[in-house]
Amino acid sequence: MSEYIKLESDRISEGVKTIMELGGHGLLKCVQCGACSAVCPGVKAGFPILCRMLIKKILDGQLEEIIEESSSWGCQACNRCTEVCPQGVRPQEVVFAFRRYQANDLAFSTSAITSQMNLHAYGHAVFTDARELRAKVGLPPEAPTSAYNEKAQKEIQTLLDNSPMGELGIF
Repeated sequence: MSEYIKLESDRISEGVKTIMELGGHGLLKCVQCGACSAVCPGVKAGFPILCRMLIKKILDGQLEEIIEESSSWGCQACNRCTEVCPQGVRPQEVVFAFRRYQANDLAFSTSAITSQMNLHAYGHAVFTDARELRAKVGLPPEAPTSAYNEKAQKEIQTLLDNSPMGELGIF
């Protein structure tokens, strides 16, 4: 094995391990089918590195190259990706693990500040009321997310307050 291939292999393993340790446990189950991206409001809104593409970049060893990518903050935490994933990857958890990675290194764009403040206040970085649309496609009107769970919102606030981002004083 050439030294370059070994270095790339080590880099990929380290990136995958980092994201899995931060909560993206299903990362290695992804088969890149794209079901998650097909239902993702963030992808539809033009955030290029969400769901399938974020997972692909992590699995390709590009974690350091995308550390300042702001797309992850476009995730609405609607949980649609997790509901439709046939492999049980739980893409939303991978996105949140990547956010933790960014926050731990304080590597996020200033445009992410508003989404962080929204996440702290409402439990979602971006929130749209999708109850009517969910009902039309046969899903329960209220997604199983913090938007409809006050206890979960308080837990999110506590986590953010005690994170490196909480130390920035933006909440």
